[in-house]
Amino acid sequence: MSLLAALLPMGPASAVQITNVSAEPARVPQIEDAEVALVFRLSEPASVTLNVYDGRDLLIRRIDSDGRIEAGDQRLTWDLRDQSGRPVPAEAYHYTLIALSSAGRRVEHDLTDLTAGDDLVATEVAWDPESKVIRYRLPAAGRVNIRVGLDDNGPLLATVLDWVVRDAGVHEEPWDGFDAAGVLDLSHHPKLAIAVDAFGLSDNSILVGPAAARVELIRELPWGRERRVAQRHDRKRMHFHRQQPLEERGDYRISLTLPDNLPRDAEGLPILTGIVPIRLDVSEDDRERVLERRFEPVFFVDGTFVFENEVGFLPMTWRWDTAGVNQGVHFLTANLRGYEGNFGMTTLKVRVMRMADEAQGSDAALISEERQ
Repeated sequence: MSLLAALLPMGPASAVQITNVSAEPARVPQIEDAEVALVFRLSEPASVTLNVYDGRDLLIRRIDSDGRIEAGDQRLTWDLRDQSGRPVPAEAYHYTLIALSSAGRRVEHDLTDLTAGDDLVATEVAWDPESKVIRYRLPAAGRVNIRVGLDDNGPLLATVLDWVVRDAGVHEEPWDGFDAAGVLDLSHHPKLAIAVDAFGLSDNSILVGPAAARVELIRELPWGRERRVAQRHDRKRMHFHRQQPLEERGDYRISLTLPDNLPRDAEGLPILTGIVPIRLDVSEDDRERVLERRFEPVFFVDGTFVFENEVGFLPMTWRWDTAGVNQGVHFLTANLRGYEGNFGMTTLKVRVMRMADEAQGSDAALISEERQ
């Protein structure tokens, strides 16, 4: 018996055994008219159930053998449809096999917790400003997150990929070169930094459909929300993305709001003078998961750090004293840093002007925050 088979929860020595398990194919580029065969070997006759789960560990398809099947090499086929008969979205799925012998002995083959979650190191990471693509190589299939920002402790400015599935090999991800708010062109910025984070999928994964730009999940589960029973529970770790539920793993959408009725210049940019309250908030869809975890807001002006609040609350207001910068156009960026490794980022383009009777003398900006 292989080492991997020895690690599986095989049950009593006399229980039926499931070995030589594989998905054929494990990579399915197209969903329509395609199918996957789960091939396996039984040590004795048994009835077999194939369960297919999505990235949330929720059951999306159950396929039972037609009664008891004989010992030896066997297969069950999945047609890439959910329990209601709908084609599944392009995503990664994982499967388990359960065998029940005529004597009532049960065994489950499940590699999900034994083989998933190792960090993957992407190599050959590069930005091509002419083709507008980020290139990189993955050593194995996994979930990938790509963020761009500025070097030298500068801000994060955009999330290009948010934990989507990618196979092993070289990939090219389209990016228009702009920050998340679409106001700052980073295409040729000398301090552009690209961070590619990834973790591996389990060995019982099936990659379905073409590479997707975002995570797509089946929202309606009329057959019920049946969750896979974990075979192992890891100790809680910070910034360990595999431990986060798939629905909560992504980055946040945040916003910066200026006071109403500010004057605007000929380009339509808001004109800021003196001390200006800047309100930071999070989208309603993300608010609950942000508040459940610790986070801190951080502010940058023209890519340079100016303020952070280590105790985050929402919404919050930072009072920016524009006397600390020169007159002219500036880029004000906010990052919401989640302690679990989730981030929010946005940028405002503004124009700073001086009041004619503005007091002189303060070299540092007066920075404060207040609850609203």
